Amino acid sequence: MTDKPSLYQALAAGLVDKYGWDRATFIATAVRGYVYGQPNPGPYRNEAEAIYKRLGWEQAALLAAWFRNLNNRPDNVRPLIPR
Repeated sequence: MTDKPSLYQALAAGLVDKYGWDRATFIATAVRGYVYGQPNPGPYRNEAEAIYKRLGWEQAALLAAWFRNLNNRPDNVRPLIPR
């Protein structure tokens, strides 16, 4: 099975381009709260809610997981765990 570009991947890349890695990761973390049915009242709630409504549960879960995959982290961002 090949990993074809999909809606969540395109949106993830767009978030990184628009906000940078750190803020995009915070937004994705807020989206994950919606996936688990526990929205965070933090500063990224409105953006996360809009993304969740746009993507739906499955694609939103994949978006949140995409940011957790270290292979997707840009080379210029220092990893939390050395590769």
